[in-house]
Amino acid sequence: MSRTVFEKRYDARLRRFGRCSVCQFREVTDGTYHCKRNPDRQGACVIDGRLPKFQFDSSSVEDLRDAK
Repeated sequence: MSRTVFEKRYDARLRRFGRCSVCQFREVTDGTYHCKRNPDRQGACVIDGRLPKFQFDSSSVEDLRDAK
């Protein structure tokens, strides 16, 4: 089954910038996405047992859609 353009863009973004790039608790420092106010926690929110946990930010979907 063929993947949609959106799925390909989403996967490419995750590979390039990591899970933090689509999280609602993200922050950008020097072009790197990480957990808000905690740059050492990049991508570790799923395994470290601390809050906030990863939550998908629906506004990041707009960046991945085709412009019409």
